[in-house]
Amino acid sequence: MKNIISKTTLFLGAIMSLGISSSWALPPVLPKIGGIDFKPPKGSRYELENGMVVYLLKDNTLPVIHITAIARTGKIYDQKEKIGLGELTAALLKDGGTRKYKSDDIDTTLEFLGASIESSMTGEEARVDMFTLKKDLDKVLDIYASVLMEPAFENDKTDLKRAEALEIIRRRNDDPAREVQREAVRAFYGADHPYGWRPEIATIAPLAMEDLKTYHNNYYKPNNIIIAAAGDFDSEETFLGKLKEKFGGWTRGEVKFPVIPPVKISEARRVYFTEKDISQTFIVMLQKGVKRHDPIEYPLTITTEMLGGGLSSRLAAEIRSRKGLAYSVYSYFAKKPDYGFINASCGTKPETYSQALSEMIRQFELIKTETAPAEEVKRAKDSIINSFVFRFATPFDLISERALYEYYKYEPDYLDTYVDNMAKVDPKAVLETSQKLFKPTDAQIFVIGNSKKFDKPLSTFGDVVELKED
Repeated sequence: MKNIISKTTLFLGAIMSLGISSSWALPPVLPKIGGIDFKPPKGSRYELENGMVVYLLKDNTLPVIHITAIARTGKIYDQKEKIGLGELTAALLKDGGTRKYKSDDIDTTLEFLGASIESSMTGEEARVDMFTLKKDLDKVLDIYASVLMEPAFENDKTDLKRAEALEIIRRRNDDPAREVQREAVRAFYGADHPYGWRPEIATIAPLAMEDLKTYHNNYYKPNNIIIAAAGDFDSEETFLGKLKEKFGGWTRGEVKFPVIPPVKISEARRVYFTEKDISQTFIVMLQKGVKRHDPIEYPLTITTEMLGGGLSSRLAAEIRSRKGLAYSVYSYFAKKPDYGFINASCGTKPETYSQALSEMIRQFELIKTETAPAEEVKRAKDSIINSFVFRFATPFDLISERALYEYYKYEPDYLDTYVDNMAKVDPKAVLETSQKLFKPTDAQIFVIGNSKKFDKPLSTFGDVVELKED
C-alpha cells in the first residue's frame, strides 16, 4: 500500500514539475464583449385636446404606478421683488390643501394607502410626483389632479411654509461648502440676473395667498405641463382615459413668461473672498460654459470627467492623492438656456489653499497644451456611458427622462443617440474642446475661509473683491 501511495505521489510530482498543472490555473479564454447596445423602449406619446402632453410606458413588474407632472416654470421666472414665490407655490400645492381636499385629510389618506404626492421646483422646472398601488389609483389620482389644478393655499399652511422658508434664509450660511457654491454662481452671473437670484427675507415675508394663486393661475395650465407615467396599467388606452377624465376639462390658456436678460460674464480674472473663521478653506473656480443644445457638450462631458469626475481624475490624482491637499475635489459643467458655467471646486486647509488653487489652474491649462492619452479618454468615456445607462433603473426613470428631454427641447432622438455620440469622442476632440472653452486666466475665483491662516495673499491670483456674509 505504501508503495502505491509513494508511486502516486512521485507521479503527481513529476506532472507538476513538467508545468502541466500550471495550465489548469490559466484563466479561461472569454470572448470579447462588444460596446453597450443601449436601445431603451420609447414608450408612447399623446397630446390631450387641451394641450397637455402625456408620455406612457407600461410596466407590469409590480402592481404600482408612478406619475410626474413637469410644469414649465422655475425659480428664474420669479419677479425680482418676489424671489422665492415660485418655490413657495410649488411647496404648497399639496401641503396647502385643495378646493376638494383639506391638507390634513390628504396626508391622512396618503399615509393610510401607502401612497405619496410630492412637489418641488428647480431653476427651470416644477414637478409634482405621485406614487400609488394599482388598486388605489382612482382615489390617489383624484387627489393628484386636484393638487395640480385647484390648490387652496390654506392660510395656516401658507404661514408655516413661509416661516420655514424664512428660517432657511437665516441659516443659509451654516454650511460653508454650500455657501461658496451659491455665492459663486450669484457673483458669476450678477445678483440682479435671474440666474444669480436668491430669496431674501424682504422677498419672502410679504408673500400672501393671493400671490400664490396668481402664480399658479399663470403657470399651471395643461398646455404648459408634460405628464410622464409608468406602471401596471391594464392598457395604455385605459390609463389615458383616466387622465382625460381627470384633466380633460382643465382649460388651456396663455402663459406669460418674463423676459430673461442675456447673460453678461466678466472676461477678466477676479477673486471674490468671504472672511469666515472655519477650519477649512473652500474654493470654487468658474469659467464661462456653453448653452444648452450645443453639440460640444459631448466632448466637454468627457473632458470634465477626465479633469474632476472621480478619484482617478487629474484633479483628484494630483490634489487629493499625490499632494494630499484636499479630500474632496471635482469639476463639472452646467447647461442653461444662455451660457452655463464650468465649475472646479475643492475644500482644503487654509495653510495650503494656494497650492490647491494653483494646481486647479495648472490642470486646466495642461489639458489644453497636449493631447490626452487614448486610454485616459477611453476610461472617461466608459465611466460616462456606463453611468448613463444605469440612470434608468426603472421604466419610470426612463419615461420621465424622455419627457424631460422634450421639456428642454432636445431632439427626439437625443436619448437614443447619446451613447453613440459619447463613444465618438476622441483625444483630438478633447484637446480642441479644452482649447476652445478653458480660459483659467479669465476664471472667476471664489474663496471662503480664514485669511489669517493663508499661506499666500489672495491677491496673488488677481484683484480681490471682498464679499460680506449676509
